[in-house]
Amino acid sequence: MEELRMIGEKIEKFKYILVEHIELFEEEDPLLDFETSKEVRSQLIQIHADALIHGKEQAMESMKVTGMTIGKRIVDMGVPLDKNIGEAQLVRNLFWSFIEEEVSNRYYSIEILLKASSIIDAILDQYIHCVSISYVNHYKQMAKAAKDSLKKIKENQEVMEELATPIVQTFLKDVLLIPLIGRIDDWRMESMQSTVLQKCADFHAEVLIMDFSGIIFTKESNVLSLLDQLVGALSLMGTETMFVGFTPDVVKQIEKLDFANQVEAFLSFAQAMEYLFKQRGLAIQPI
Repeated sequence: MEELRMIGEKIEKFKYILVEHIELFEEEDPLLDFETSKEVRSQLIQIHADALIHGKEQAMESMKVTGMTIGKRIVDMGVPLDKNIGEAQLVRNLFWSFIEEEVSNRYYSIEILLKASSIIDAILDQYIHCVSISYVNHYKQMAKAAKDSLKKIKENQEVMEELATPIVQTFLKDVLLIPLIGRIDDWRMESMQSTVLQKCADFHAEVLIMDFSGIIFTKESNVLSLLDQLVGALSLMGTETMFVGFTPDVVKQIEKLDFANQVEAFLSFAQAMEYLFKQRGLAIQPI
């Protein structure tokens, strides 16, 4: 329709004035820097003008491309979605005011007002849709990155747990050794329990030697009680537990617990192995 084309041409002619009107009503902190903001808004206004001049379908296709480009740009700049939609509503109101004024000055019919507004609303809705997709894609990427990070953290945690609970098979294949070092607390003790039980099951271990020579126990912890639970669980599996390298202070605490008389304890790993050799009637002979 000729009237729509004329309105579109006037929007195109005065698009930079319309941009300035938008900036007058904007909050103190603009969405984008001044030059970028001016460029983005003039692009949007031009596509709306094209819709009235050349037809809605062509403009819709143009907005799909431009909207996605602008959407990614403002997402990358950290502009919140609600703020961007708020600006879109500001643009919509400005177009309505402009069209109403044109219809009033040129005596266009109400039909032209409604038709022009309908086209502009459709183009602006397409823009909002494209921008929303940009945000959705951004959030999906963030979710994927978070998922990948959690996966990496879990993998690192598993490695840390393995390093925190090194289990070594001795030259007696059914005897395993855990040479513990560093500080041991409730979290480490709890995390190592499942690992120890699984390894003993995998190797069909008859004996597990836990070497505490390099361990520092944290104060006010529940470690010894958890150790009691582990000894009980191993016993149910048919695995005998031996302790090596406890300090006198720790020994005094262990004496108060039920499992003190259930396990063999030695000063060193060598003594524990010597005990096992004698128990099994074995001896190491020189070649």
